[in-house]
Amino acid sequence: MLRRMCTLAIFREVAPGLPLIVAANRDEYLVRAADAPCALKDVPGVVAGRDREAGGTWLGARRDGGALVAGLLNRRLPGAAASSIPGTRSRGLLCLDALGGVDVDTALAAIDRARGGGPVLTDYSRFNLLLADPSRAVVVDNGSGIEVRHTELGPGLSVLTNLDVNDPRCPRLASAVPRFEEVAARFRAGVQVKDLVGVLQPLLGSHDSSLDPSEFDELSRLCIHTDGYGTRSSTILAYDDRNRLHYFHADAAPCQAQFREIRS
Repeated sequence: MLRRMCTLAIFREVAPGLPLIVAANRDEYLVRAADAPCALKDVPGVVAGRDREAGGTWLGARRDGGALVAGLLNRRLPGAAASSIPGTRSRGLLCLDALGGVDVDTALAAIDRARGGGPVLTDYSRFNLLLADPSRAVVVDNGSGIEVRHTELGPGLSVLTNLDVNDPRCPRLASAVPRFEEVAARFRAGVQVKDLVGVLQPLLGSHDSSLDPSEFDELSRLCIHTDGYGTRSSTILAYDDRNRLHYFHADAAPCQAQFREIRS
């Protein structure tokens, strides 16, 4: 079974004038239908993609009424494949619940309220849920199946897949984090919104893995292509120092597709 994973890189207080930058690759089965990000009618003020199968989202952000990013990743135990629990409520719907908030604090309250009359967070299939605004970021996970953890992310670079934040046990992180650190150094020197795609797309679309010179482990790369599974889309978003959202999306693998700005 595939070790299903996506990748989220979070840059907090790294680039002058851009207190929050998030870069994300979504890896998924190619047959699973999804809609590209747009303004959601049922969650006012939010721009997000939509999974047609279960109705949730893997990543979204507030354009109006607040400043908040929510990103959902499958979670796995070290040495095991990520899995879903049949019959449970979609993790992607939990991500939409969070986007009902206007910042991290209210998003945490929103997912807590969502439990009323429904599943507790430990009952969901295993997840990592990133919640970030320009002043705070936290990862919520239920990986143990017994308790829910909150991991606060400090200023700087954090990278998340389907284990812990910056987890050295993840081959993809061990290979990719040094390259994201190079990007962070460039951001610290100053970057304009119009240059974000040019800086990040070569990395998000990379097929290189310094840990796998044999090129055997496809899943150690950031942009992956396997039979029936791969990097389905890529997103770069940022909040500037006036809390304005800038949202760029490639609706296919970032090694092939152009990013376009989502304005609606």
